[in-house]
Amino acid sequence: MQEIVSEVLEAEKAAEGRIQEARSKAGEIRAQADRDVQDMTQRAREQAGKRSQEILEQARSRARKEYEKAVQQTRDENQAFFQTHEGDIERTAKAVVQRITKPEWT
Repeated sequence: MQEIVSEVLEAEKAAEGRIQEARSKAGEIRAQADRDVQDMTQRAREQAGKRSQEILEQARSRARKEYEKAVQQTRDENQAFFQTHEGDIERTAKAVVQRITKPEWT
């Protein structure tokens, strides 16, 4: 009987040791999983930051091109206006100069 009790106690100790070992292993696995999650989160943040920078740079580039296009279009329109109305502008300028230099009331 005592032999059976001893065997049961030894089996319980062995089981407790295996349980403790399993707990320790589970703790290690959990800790490694936490580190892996932190690493993946950090990489995801870095990738998101890089992608945000790329998108921002693309938007700036498009805006710059649109601005330059608008400026050139305005210059072209101004030049076309002055060419189209060159005679009118010259006549008006001469009329203004004429009025300034020879006022009617003198």
